[in-house]
Amino acid sequence: MGHGFVAFAVSALLKPIALDLDTGRGVVSTAIGLGRLASGLISPFVGRLADLSGPRLVVAFGMTLTAVGLVVLGFAQTEAWLYFAWSLLVSVGVAAGFTVALDKLVIGTGQGRRGMALAVRFSIAAVVSTVLVPTVTILVEALGWRATCFIWAAVIIMMLPIPLLAFGPSSSAPKPVRQSTDTPSNTRSILRNPTFWLVALAFTAQAAVVTGLSVHLVPLMTDTGLPAAQAGVIFGSMILLSVPVRLITGRIADKASPDLLPALLAGLFVLQAACVGLFAVWPNSASTLILILAQGIGAGAPTLVVLLMCAHLFGEERFGSVQGMLMALQVPGTATAPIIAGVIYDQLGSYQLAIGIFALVLLLAAVCMALLSRHASRTGPGVGVVGPAPK
Repeated sequence: MGHGFVAFAVSALLKPIALDLDTGRGVVSTAIGLGRLASGLISPFVGRLADLSGPRLVVAFGMTLTAVGLVVLGFAQTEAWLYFAWSLLVSVGVAAGFTVALDKLVIGTGQGRRGMALAVRFSIAAVVSTVLVPTVTILVEALGWRATCFIWAAVIIMMLPIPLLAFGPSSSAPKPVRQSTDTPSNTRSILRNPTFWLVALAFTAQAAVVTGLSVHLVPLMTDTGLPAAQAGVIFGSMILLSVPVRLITGRIADKASPDLLPALLAGLFVLQAACVGLFAVWPNSASTLILILAQGIGAGAPTLVVLLMCAHLFGEERFGSVQGMLMALQVPGTATAPIIAGVIYDQLGSYQLAIGIFALVLLLAAVCMALLSRHASRTGPGVGVVGPAPK
């Protein structure tokens, strides 16, 4: 409900905000991109805190801050106000309440079940997003984007008892072993690992594309003549179709050797690049639907595989810190992708060039995973695994 609103439903807010504040899509995209920057910069601290104290209070604080940010956004009158509300309050709140800490909770599932647990998490998110995108679109059409922000802030506050009551001591308390896993020396050992940087580059490239497309998909569809409400329904329906892909990916990832995960991820990136690139060379209604389907798959399945690789390579005790570092390293891509797409549209009146660039970026991610897979096949099982931190 929180991350889905920021990642997907924001697309329904882009045009109304730009019109109401008498500014361009590039400006609103910049605010969204700066929000990715703030989210990425805070993620290592969120991950470390989740590793040390558990996700309970981290999630509750993030939800509260997100709701406050949406209320402030609803009163925005200037571009600076927009930047403060969305780029700082909402984005930091979502980073704390709806990303690393929740994944830390899920990854605690026993070995051999993590893939399916993550698949269920992302599938639930997909189902919620399927309802969320058209719901937000209809709310914006009927009540305006400001009232929509107030309503969604209230929805998030009403969900606050979930982490406070359901995330009990057993799920929030840190494990008594390996207390020194967040030492500076251990962090440096991870950062010196070439495997980490291959994963980081691929994850950054794919996240940049998902972010850039998520922000601009509804405007892209409405530019073709679709009503905003219908565009929201199509977007949400395509996300729902990705649920079987997520579940199948989770099942395969649990059964396959961890050293085969890079090859699986490379294949997903190539498939996504082909679907995205089709629109760049052949923009029509059919390629638009394929683009949206690829976006729904790309928003869930690759992330699932990356998180499993992180747990395998760096250990559950370091998972939050490693994922936090990965999210921080995503900042250049996730912050600039929406801006680039918005600026290209403002200059050319079309998203074609931007989407072509996104397809090439996905191919770069596939190359990174192919290199990692080749390295794993040469060195044998367990490649790149970072050992326990010194006690």
